[in-house]
Amino acid sequence: MNAIARKPALVMCLAVSLSVVSFVSSASASAPCTTAPTGGGEWPMYGHDLANTRSQPEETALGPSAVLGLAPTWAFSTESTGDGTGFNSTPVVYDGCVFVASFGGTAYALDAHSGHVVWQRKLEAPNPGSGGVVVGAAAIFGKAVIYLVDEFTAPYAIALNKSTGAVVWKSAPFAPPLTSSALQAGSYSNSSPIVANGFILAGWSPPEGDPTASGGFALINAKTGEVVKETPTIPQSAQEEGYAGGGLWSTPAYDPKTKYAYWGAGNPSSKEKQYKTTDAILKIDVNPLRATFGQIVASYEGNVDQYTQTLEELSHSPACEASNNEEVPYPLDDPICGQLDLDFGAAANLFTTASGTKVVGDLQKSGVYHVADAKAMTPVWSTIVGPSCFACNADSTAFDGSSIYGVATPGGDMFSLARSSGATNWVSPVADGTHYQSVSQADGVVWTVDGDSNLDGFEASSGVPLVRRPLSSDAGAPVANLTSAGVAIAEHQLFVTAGGASYAPATGYVIAYSAP
Repeated sequence: MNAIARKPALVMCLAVSLSVVSFVSSASASAPCTTAPTGGGEWPMYGHDLANTRSQPEETALGPSAVLGLAPTWAFSTESTGDGTGFNSTPVVYDGCVFVASFGGTAYALDAHSGHVVWQRKLEAPNPGSGGVVVGAAAIFGKAVIYLVDEFTAPYAIALNKSTGAVVWKSAPFAPPLTSSALQAGSYSNSSPIVANGFILAGWSPPEGDPTASGGFALINAKTGEVVKETPTIPQSAQEEGYAGGGLWSTPAYDPKTKYAYWGAGNPSSKEKQYKTTDAILKIDVNPLRATFGQIVASYEGNVDQYTQTLEELSHSPACEASNNEEVPYPLDDPICGQLDLDFGAAANLFTTASGTKVVGDLQKSGVYHVADAKAMTPVWSTIVGPSCFACNADSTAFDGSSIYGVATPGGDMFSLARSSGATNWVSPVADGTHYQSVSQADGVVWTVDGDSNLDGFEASSGVPLVRRPLSSDAGAPVANLTSAGVAIAEHQLFVTAGGASYAPATGYVIAYSAP
């Protein structure tokens, strides 16, 4: 997801010298990024590819035996630029550059081989939304790098020249303003963009708990920045009946063959009503030649917010009715009404089973990984990986062609599931409590950073822990990491983001690792 942060066989850290980058203003740039092909593939978007596999098939130098000698090659700190705020997503790596943007709203291009700042640009957001100015990852499109800017009253997309940082275009706000609540001014965007069929898919969420507002998505022309379509998660007719919620704060997957996108939706905001497109995986038409272009054409319903019949009964209880007072500030969830905040906060994975069925899978905060037929959006299988928890099970999962990998919380257990049945292959402890950080895979190793500020690597075939490196040792400074930071794998290196939490900003870091 792009959420808001929310061991045997360990390998000791090696002492190495790190390249410490220096400040470069947005008006000037140093030497361009190294562009000579080095092998190992690129990582051009949040989930590596449009299917959100978070897997690097071109990596051959970071296998289980090689990572025993893993060592940092450079570390970048936002403290060195005067920004000083952290990162909440996975870096993007393309043409020798690492692209990443901070809570504070500074977009950076770093040289992938030295860590030096190539350019940086401050993004305009005088009233940042929940999570900071930029919460999601970038997306590469041609000569541009695209971000969603989390301006609370009017989130927008911006395209920067990936070589210079110059603004190519800036879109109009893509979330409609809210006028139904005197206490809330607008929506916010925590999702990462993808470019599908020439359109940027940009998600927004309503103010947390607003009982009259809906989340939704926009389709934005990737060449011009024109907002072509805005679609609420809950149709206007249903909103008028009292349905609300359904924020889209994760990252969608897209099938270029069928031109449909798949997106996990958040929980309802209404205390007594739940619409079918909340706590659900949505299927969205991205083909302008069809009459349903830009519409939600089907949905797979996950666990409803009350989860059980006993909890559902609470939504009709006198205690719930008494708590439904517009004068009282709305909590993140309302257990009195049986609301458990069971969003689909992880990015959806698009893959095929052994029988050739194309499916979409997604981890729900209920602790269930759901898999649905991508065509009919009917259930294929589901597996319980952890307990239900409003602050848990929101990390994005990886798929390597045979298995799904993720971290279940509370507790923090890395798991591997068989793609065709959901059978558990193995479980291995991360033990960091609440884990928001995404999972990545390459060359037989599964990677994540954890809430205790470590880089963790597991053997994909067995779950055996291979590496656990304290980021503070590798950064040469204390590193806090209560964010949705992640690992990109490209050009025979790991690129790890970390730093702070959205509610308590701290210095952000990008650390590059390689093996002998």
